[in-house]
Amino acid sequence: MKLGKITAAIASAAVLAATLSATSPASAVQTLVVWADKGTIDTIKSKVLAWDTANADYTVTLVQKDFSTVRDALKVAVPKGQGPDILAGAAHDWVGNLVKANVLLPIDAQLPANFKDDFVPGALQAMKYNGHYYGVPGWTENIAFLRNVKKAPKAVTSINQVKNGEIGINYSATTSDPYHFYPFQTMFNAPIFTQDADGDWTNTVGMGGTKGAAFAKWLKTKGTAFFGKPADAKILCNFINGKIKYWVTGAWNINAIESGASGCAKGLTLGSGYAIDPFPKGPTGITPKQFLGIRGYLMVASGPGNTTNVAGATLLMRYMSSTAVQTSLFNTANKTPANAASLNAAKSDPVIRGFADAANTVPMPNSPAMDAAWVIWGKAQTRIIQGKEAKPDVAWTNMTKALQTAINKVK
Repeated sequence: MKLGKITAAIASAAVLAATLSATSPASAVQTLVVWADKGTIDTIKSKVLAWDTANADYTVTLVQKDFSTVRDALKVAVPKGQGPDILAGAAHDWVGNLVKANVLLPIDAQLPANFKDDFVPGALQAMKYNGHYYGVPGWTENIAFLRNVKKAPKAVTSINQVKNGEIGINYSATTSDPYHFYPFQTMFNAPIFTQDADGDWTNTVGMGGTKGAAFAKWLKTKGTAFFGKPADAKILCNFINGKIKYWVTGAWNINAIESGASGCAKGLTLGSGYAIDPFPKGPTGITPKQFLGIRGYLMVASGPGNTTNVAGATLLMRYMSSTAVQTSLFNTANKTPANAASLNAAKSDPVIRGFADAANTVPMPNSPAMDAAWVIWGKAQTRIIQGKEAKPDVAWTNMTKALQTAINKVK
């Protein structure tokens, strides 16, 4: 009998075991287990319910997991046959790490040849590792160069036009924030890794050499006088109040900008109060690139009872990546669609259009070594910004060597 509803399960081994034992292999209705963090469940639940109701052969169990620990939980559950069929809301840069741990299934056979054309450039590619696709994209995230219109009526076209004290980046005093600093690094044509002919990231560090050294020297020259002090708790209010003209951030801060916060003037309105601009060109005229972040749906290698329901999981994942569903998630949860047709429709929203038009992106690398890379990279970066490296080019070179060593150990 079709249940016609989603079972929302709290993430615990006992609850999941009970759910699995209640599903008989001989049952006409097949259970699909989906793990997701609370934010993702809140986002996708209504659409999964609609799919669940329309498909009499399946019922879906949503299991809530903590976003920060779900990868480790998956690595423990999969060998025991207690993993889900789908991991939803997964960050695409987890893919390499999870493939290395043998907990994902490639889905190449389930994808039509032209499937990548359904998505914005780089979105499906972000779900690819070592020549195979392991999931489908759900929504995207990228940063932009936000501007306080009253303090800076016109967009800047070169970073040389920005003066000390005019820009804010909320970076860590110990590990910086290479994600938010990446556009400045690519102003020197120093990408984190090299890319092959297909545009896929390789395992070769690409930000060394003379270009990386030039960025490191520029970074020290600018320092905290230009980028501000680390861990600035007042950055939101400073932008709203015009103490800084520009803020490097993403759509996740738009509600706060428009609503205001305690101690700030009231929020700003898009157009008359703030603008979403592309990043200006670098000191020598190079157009920078931001990282594209993808949240999506991954096929798990060992679902309930050591058998992933590939057919059912494929149907649900294809549905969640469709134009209709991604448009709905934009309308209800303000998620920027990875689906190209849906994004075109979503551009009726000026915030979505602003971030989309500001995007000159490459997917974040999904190497298994990225967890270590962020730390190695960020520690060197923040020391240079804070003036703690007398020879920034040497410190940068040492960092790239350490990063390559870390990559070589896990690739």
